[in-house]
Amino acid sequence: MVGTKQETFYKMILVVDSNIVFSALLNPSSVIGEILIDVSNKFQFCAPEMMKYELDKYEEKIKRYSKLSTSEVSMLKDIIYSSMNFISEDLISQTNWKKAFELTKQIDEKDTPFIALALELNTKLWSGDKKLQTGIK
Repeated sequence: MVGTKQETFYKMILVVDSNIVFSALLNPSSVIGEILIDVSNKFQFCAPEMMKYELDKYEEKIKRYSKLSTSEVSMLKDIIYSSMNFISEDLISQTNWKKAFELTKQIDEKDTPFIALALELNTKLWSGDKKLQTGIK
């Protein structure tokens, strides 16, 4: 490209826990919501594929607490999902599944896929779950 300044930067990869996405859906104008929705941010968000099913399972609760309509929740999910890479759990090694289970079994086994993915990608987990954060340390 002649005459243009080409900037190269790498985005930090973060695995996002379901509770972060729930927070963004419940309050899209919150700091968490703005970070997830901002497509120009410096992060590459990842999550296990199963997160989509978990969010679908709680859609009625999300609508009730957020006071958003079905179409508004759907649109917001689409925006948030567009900023995320969903990774099949099948791509996570058995070694990392086992490590993640050992880390979460005394805290909350439902967090195993998120920890396993963070281990697989050798990156950090963004979670609002204080019990998980304390237990993992």
